[in-house]
Amino acid sequence: MDFGSSQTRQNIARAFAGLCQDGARLQFMSKDALSDQMHYLAKLLEEMGKHKIGQAQRLYDLMLENNLQKKDNVVIEAGYPFEKNEIKTSLNRAAVIEEFEGTNLFVQFAVVAKDEGFSKISSVFELIAKVSLKHYKILKTLAQNYNNRFLYKNSTPLAWVCSNCGNFVTDKQSWKNCPLCQKAKGYVILPEDKLISR
Repeated sequence: MDFGSSQTRQNIARAFAGLCQDGARLQFMSKDALSDQMHYLAKLLEEMGKHKIGQAQRLYDLMLENNLQKKDNVVIEAGYPFEKNEIKTSLNRAAVIEEFEGTNLFVQFAVVAKDEGFSKISSVFELIAKVSLKHYKILKTLAQNYNNRFLYKNSTPLAWVCSNCGNFVTDKQSWKNCPLCQKAKGYVILPEDKLISR
C-alpha cells in the first residue's frame, strides 16, 4: 500500500500529537509534585514524560522515512482536556490515559499498520503499547498509594533509600526526614513494590 494514502500515516500523526501532549502533561504533573515537596515522584513523572517524547521522536522519524510524497502537513483532529491538575487527581487521570493507549489505541494502530503492510511501524506501535501499560501500572499504584496516604508506608518492611545521600533503612515506613542528610521524605526512592501493583 502507498504510505501517503494509508491510514497508518494518519495514525502516526495522531499518535505523535497524542504522545507530545502526554509528555507535556507528565512534565506539568512533575512540577506539581515538586511543589508538593514530592521530589522523587517528580523525578519519576519527569522520566515518564521524557519516555513519551522519545516515543514521539521515533514516530516522527518513521513519518519522515516513509513519507515519499514529502507532504509537509498532516491534518488531524483531536481534543485535549484543559483542567486544573492536582497530584491527587492527575495521577489517576494519567493512568486511565495510559491504560487506553496501551490496551486499545496503539494496539489498533499496530493492527492497521500490519494489515497495510507496514510491519516495522506495527512493531513500533506494539512496543509503545507495552511501555504505556507499564506506565499505567505505575501511575495507578502511585494514585492509590498517594490518595490513601500509603505512599511511604507498607504492610511489610521494604528498603527505603534517600535519593539525595543514599542513606537507607528497611522498615514498614520511610522516615519523615532522612537521619543522615535531613531531606524530607519526598526524596525517598519508592521501592518497586510501591510502584507496580501485583
